Amino acid sequence: MEFTRIPDLELYRTIVENFHDGILAMNQEGKILLVNQSMLKLSGLPREAYTGRNIKDIVESGIFQKESVTLRAIQEKQTVTDFQQYQNGRTVLVTAIPIFDGGNRLIRVLSITHDITDQIIMKKKVEEIERLSAKYYMELLSLRQHHSKRGIITANRLMKEIIDLIHHIGPTDSTVLLLGESGVGKDVLAREIHETSKRKDSGAFIKVNCGAIPKDLLESEFFGYDTGAFTGAKKEGKPGLFELADQGTLFLDEIGEFPLYLQAKLLSVLQDQQFTRVGGTKVIQVNVRIVAATNRDLESMVLRGEFREDLYYRLNVIPIQTPALRERKDDIPLLIGHFLQNFNEEYNKNKSFTMDAMDILCAYHWPGNIRELSNITERLVLTTKNDVIEPKDLPIAKQHTGVSLSKLLRNEDTKSNLFKSVEKNLIESMIQREGSIRKAAKVLGVSHTTLIRKMKKHGL
Repeated sequence: MEFTRIPDLELYRTIVENFHDGILAMNQEGKILLVNQSMLKLSGLPREAYTGRNIKDIVESGIFQKESVTLRAIQEKQTVTDFQQYQNGRTVLVTAIPIFDGGNRLIRVLSITHDITDQIIMKKKVEEIERLSAKYYMELLSLRQHHSKRGIITANRLMKEIIDLIHHIGPTDSTVLLLGESGVGKDVLAREIHETSKRKDSGAFIKVNCGAIPKDLLESEFFGYDTGAFTGAKKEGKPGLFELADQGTLFLDEIGEFPLYLQAKLLSVLQDQQFTRVGGTKVIQVNVRIVAATNRDLESMVLRGEFREDLYYRLNVIPIQTPALRERKDDIPLLIGHFLQNFNEEYNKNKSFTMDAMDILCAYHWPGNIRELSNITERLVLTTKNDVIEPKDLPIAKQHTGVSLSKLLRNEDTKSNLFKSVEKNLIESMIQREGSIRKAAKVLGVSHTTLIRKMKKHGL
């Protein structure tokens, strides 16, 4: 069988004419030498509008809604890639490539135009689906919260074990010491201990922050004072916190801040359940259950002589270590849903999070624990303009960058010049910001070797 030989020039013209992307070729001055059929379809202009004309004339006609990528390539004498939009509503990605002769003189410019209108439409549909998904997801979280015990929101195995222990010891009068970082919700657990005891009907739950009361008022606040105990005292005297908590529960938050000089008297009250008011002589008998909490290491304080050993052992009857929020990440979506519902109702809002935003919040390490999560949720409810809270709205910029970059660096199918350039610039800026390859790799969410391989690919 014989094949008809097609001249090379004719072959090239056939290929260009049938190429899916729009193609323009012009000389160094911008005069158009060639335009293919795809370019005519994209722009909606006839061939006569291009052939023999200068690209500057077409730009001035207003066909583009922003500056010409091709003109930039001619002026800058380097490859330029950018988005453009035609008057007919088509959005395109244009790459303009300057061509030089042996003397490094510009002789031609090749423009390749790819239609991305359908991808943008699809992106908008996906975003709409994400908005609906976020809405339904928040509604699901709201439904789940109806099954929560009072103020305790959890799906975490360790937290459930703690709640089971609390419900087991709740009916007793044992002293409980709640340990854990600031903001983990120790006060919520303390109230749960009271609510599961018989004392919920016979007495009050009284919380006192030992670090918030001035030291010179601590004794009178805890134990009360009698008439004329000191200058400025009420004539009729005043009952202290132990008296007010009689038949109930006294929650001593931040017990590690309790001054050493008063710890002996506190120990005596815990052991004997009796005391005298400041300036008084009458012995007062009470029946108080003690729940204490601290974010400090009491054992180390004992060794340093900052906390009485006997008081420590008197408090440490049933120690409960409350996990940090980063150790119970499965609770983060539930807690966000809980706080979001409360703040939406309080401020008459209708906010929700996209799934991407939720992923970022779940990946964050939350040094301030539940208190920080609550504060950020409230801030976003009040400050975001749209009802749907997206990643760009989050104050955790570093985590946001890391998630986005890791997706980019793991995507081996992203091979266009545009994304190669973006990837290279992002890697360079991240290494410069973090100061080392290892730190940059950690922030980007990729391995050290993966980042080195990417660097070699880009010649970094």
